[in-house]
Amino acid sequence: MNQIVLEIIGYIGSALVLISFLMASVIKLRVVNSCGSVVCILYGFLIHAYPTVLMNACLLLINCYYLVKLFRHRENFSIIKSSYSEECMRFFINDNKEDIQLFFPDFVHVIEKANFARLIFCKNQIVGLFAAIQDEDGKLCVLLDYTVAQYRDYAVGYHLFEDLKYEGIKKIEFQQKANYHEKYLNKMGFKKVDDAFIKEF
Repeated sequence: MNQIVLEIIGYIGSALVLISFLMASVIKLRVVNSCGSVVCILYGFLIHAYPTVLMNACLLLINCYYLVKLFRHRENFSIIKSSYSEECMRFFINDNKEDIQLFFPDFVHVIEKANFARLIFCKNQIVGLFAAIQDEDGKLCVLLDYTVAQYRDYAVGYHLFEDLKYEGIKKIEFQQKANYHEKYLNKMGFKKVDDAFIKEF
């Protein structure tokens, strides 16, 4: 094989491994790192560098092990009732205020209106907050649906909405200004109706 092509393969593998460490999400980190390991394994075979093959094969196995473990432990999420009057909820908001405002720039003006709030825990750590206004018919108008960066790929949303379904919630409406949120809403089964996103159970 052409030497230039070999070098390109090696650089691609190394670049993917390096890029993976820039990922905030643990799952993205391990997926991109695994892709880099696969390319490096190919590169190692092509240049007969078997220590490189062995090391990257071990990294690939480790990544696969932890990815399987992460997806099998979704049941560790717990949805706990809360309110804005509780110190725990206010602390979480203040601790993540800058990141929350990146996705929900108007939340500071509306969060106190919430009469329905759920904190999402993974074991003993708060990883998300869902806050809404619940009307007399039980419909939820979402004010905030936020998950910390490390857990955005852990299907927190699926777990949350399944829990809300079992609580008897029939309809959820999302009208808030939320940057980069439309893809998530579509994935969660919301349908766009005029200027709102609606999810019905």
